[in-house]
Amino acid sequence: MDNTDKTRAIVLKAVKYGDNSLIVKLLTEKNGLRSFMVKGAYNKNAKIRAALFQPLTLLDIISADTRGELGYLKEAGIEYAYKSIPYEINKNAIVLFLCELLSKSIQDSETDIELFCFIHDALTHLDEAEANYADFPLQFSIELSRHLGFAPNIGDYKPGYVFDLEEGCFRHDSANSVYVIDYHFSNLFYQLCKINIFENVMMNLRNAERRQLLDAVIAYYKLHVSGFNEIKSNEILKTILE
Repeated sequence: MDNTDKTRAIVLKAVKYGDNSLIVKLLTEKNGLRSFMVKGAYNKNAKIRAALFQPLTLLDIISADTRGELGYLKEAGIEYAYKSIPYEINKNAIVLFLCELLSKSIQDSETDIELFCFIHDALTHLDEAEANYADFPLQFSIELSRHLGFAPNIGDYKPGYVFDLEEGCFRHDSANSVYVIDYHFSNLFYQLCKINIFENVMMNLRNAERRQLLDAVIAYYKLHVSGFNEIKSNEILKTILE
């Protein structure tokens, strides 16, 4: 009986273990969030090399069927080879931010094929984009919140309303809440929520506005994802996208 499992996977994290092995966390299409031991990944003649596990690399994997929390990879290879992300500093900074966002916000190990396909397709879309992707981190973050179950409620928006980050909805004033963004940025946030990430639509944002919206989105995640702590890569991203 075949005791292996083949699936597509997205690299979220890789940590060196011992002298030449890795423990990797992957979001898999068939089995959700999984961690694997990759033995001898730093050996010169390794069958599965450490270089495969760069942030958000898209893989095909075959793993051994194990009942423990830590699985073992038998085979791994590139499912989709990025054409531009590794070579363009802006896209690389975006990917580092997205990887950190995903690592901190995806906590459920259950299979979610729709979530996997969204992330996979968004990454290939970014890789193929030739322009108009400065807003991509914002658009991705909003769409991800929908898949994770805490999408902003934009149905009650009216001009002049403010967005309450804690309640996840628009309201006519900021009374009784300290987690609101002002009228101007609430309007921009509303426009952002209406954009389809795959349509290559860019908002007419100044760099300062984009940075503040990024801060608002991160604050929104902190309020709605248990244990979500500081994002480190967003400061690099803000600098790069200027």
